[in-house]
Amino acid sequence: MNQLVKRLAVSAAFVSVACVAIFCGPQWVFFLVVEAFILVGLNEFFSLAEQKGLIVHRGVGLFFGGLLPFTSYFSLQPTIPLMACVALFIFLFNRRSPDRTITSVAVSVFGIVYVAWFFAYLLKIKTLPEGAWWVFYTILIVKGGDAAAYFVGKKFGRTKLLEHVSPKKSLEGAVGQMVATISLSLLSVFYLHVSLFHLFVLGTLVGLLALLGDLAESLIKRDAGAKDSGHIPGLGGMLDVMDSLLFTVPFVYFYLTVILGLERL
Repeated sequence: MNQLVKRLAVSAAFVSVACVAIFCGPQWVFFLVVEAFILVGLNEFFSLAEQKGLIVHRGVGLFFGGLLPFTSYFSLQPTIPLMACVALFIFLFNRRSPDRTITSVAVSVFGIVYVAWFFAYLLKIKTLPEGAWWVFYTILIVKGGDAAAYFVGKKFGRTKLLEHVSPKKSLEGAVGQMVATISLSLLSVFYLHVSLFHLFVLGTLVGLLALLGDLAESLIKRDAGAKDSGHIPGLGGMLDVMDSLLFTVPFVYFYLTVILGLERL
């Protein structure tokens, strides 16, 4: 089975699970799916940090990263990184040497914020009016843009985008991603009760943030000397699947609540 077939098959499985969790199952099923993504993605992030030679307190990080989604339904999320930071320092008090304390705490807390906190905003979006459709919308336009970047880049990619960050990403692929993201956003007018103006703005800004999120994770992998974050056939790792969503999901939530004025149910 070649790489493209594997990519399409695994992607189809992810799409099926996502649609069932968003629309068909009870809220706890969606919660468990988001929780699983967070724990696997965060574990992969810690593995990348360890490949770089950094000291990571995986157990503490995974505990607080896994705890964070439970606070998504309340106003307690900012307390989790604080609690994690305090817990890490208490743990480090027992070490005989203070060597690499700064990087150890910084990397562990950053992983919780970067992976767990950002991705957990999917749970907050789900609590808004038409929340299931807004979750679907966010994943659709982001991953649709990713797919367009992949296929356009393979077919027409000639100009390197940022070769020192991600050697395979091309300017042509980035343009294809933006066009696809904006187009899918505008087409969402058929199932979302919002104007084309807002869908255009959302599509444009989400497309840019998705591209930045992809490049950010590529930069982390390149620093760690890794090609992929994990071992999912055709897709790399869970963090590779999540990367373009990590910056976009919180942005969509804040756009919906601050700009469009939606309130949680």
